[in-house]
Amino acid sequence: QSKKYTCDVCCKQFTYYGSLEVHLLTHSGEKTYQCLICNNKFTQNKDLTKHISNDHSDNGTYPCNMCTKIFDKARLLKSHLATHYDIDKFKCNDCGKQFQRKKGLKEHMKTHTKEKNFTCEICHKSFGHSQTLKSHILTHTGEKPFVCDVCGRRFSQRTHLKRHIFIIHTGIKPYSCKDCNKQFSSKSYLAIHARQHTGERPHTCEVCKKDFTAYTTLKVHMRVHTGRKPYTCSFCDRQFAQMASFKLHERTHTGERPYSCKVCKKPFSDNGYLKIHMRVHTGEKPYNCEVCKRSFRETGQLKRHMRVHTGIKPYTCKICNKQIGNLSKHMRVHSDERPFNCSICNKQFTINGNLKLHMRIHTGERPFTCDLCNSQFTQSSGLKRHRCTHVDKVNP
Repeated sequence: QSKKYTCDVCCKQFTYYGSLEVHLLTHSGEKTYQCLICNNKFTQNKDLTKHISNDHSDNGTYPCNMCTKIFDKARLLKSHLATHYDIDKFKCNDCGKQFQRKKGLKEHMKTHTKEKNFTCEICHKSFGHSQTLKSHILTHTGEKPFVCDVCGRRFSQRTHLKRHIFIIHTGIKPYSCKDCNKQFSSKSYLAIHARQHTGERPHTCEVCKKDFTAYTTLKVHMRVHTGRKPYTCSFCDRQFAQMASFKLHERTHTGERPYSCKVCKKPFSDNGYLKIHMRVHTGEKPYNCEVCKRSFRETGQLKRHMRVHTGIKPYTCKICNKQIGNLSKHMRVHSDERPFNCSICNKQFTINGNLKLHMRIHTGERPFTCDLCNSQFTQSSGLKRHRCTHVDKVNP
């Protein structure tokens, strides 16, 4: 869908006018996300979620705003609130469809036993109730009559709207994973997550036989085979198969960087980039080379490193025709680009590794020590040359 609504403040564009209205709150400071536990209000949903996680300890009095019940612990109120929203509570064992109330499930069960007298004229699918047929027809017309009052997003079915409000706008996550304690807003999301621990992947691609933990992930994967790219950038018309890639790309136009490092305040356009960056502070290097046991912060670094062992050089320089393992680094030889600057003496370098080596001149760091005489060196090459002097002394 085209993005026809533009923010006059920052020029960000939106598909729905309601989404624009919600976005404008970030500029005005108005607070529309309300905590159902204490009635505090917040400008953004992420602030509401953080508030519920941090501020509601397990003591005090917590009344339910939707009924007359009162609880002495926040976690009990959270679980209770789910009964007002949770559409996973009643599930049909025949088709897997879920219902908010037991009455709805009972009514639905009749569709498996009674005659289906209501038939869709478009796809000829039959239904037991006229209302079910009406809801089904909306999937063909594209009509979405149910609108979220908070963000303006539209839905073809009321149950889909209720699920959206519960998951996105309440911040309530009453279901916890017993293995890692991660919290989820619905039982179905928790069940999908649990497969990461069990290794279960029940959904298989019929084309390439790849397995997935969730059916929705399989549907997105199928676009690899169909070539379908439903998300179009409103700035440059580039198309994307995945919503996450689309949003990340649009931030290259808007300059938006909503994720910030709590340690050094560096902003990032994607939460994944922030997680990788945090390893700079924690020192975590989870990706290990099986050949030389060297560790890396991200998979891309490990893949590039593996070319040292395999000898694979997949890129060809168009200027000198040299086969290259890292083309972007090599091109700086021709352009003389030196993007890494020493903050002390302003000397410039083509790669970050050379800058790190150079910084040892200023810091005095000498991490390489000779195990024979304890002499120290800034680089491993210096230590190797030094060790040759011991060999000469041992073998004159």
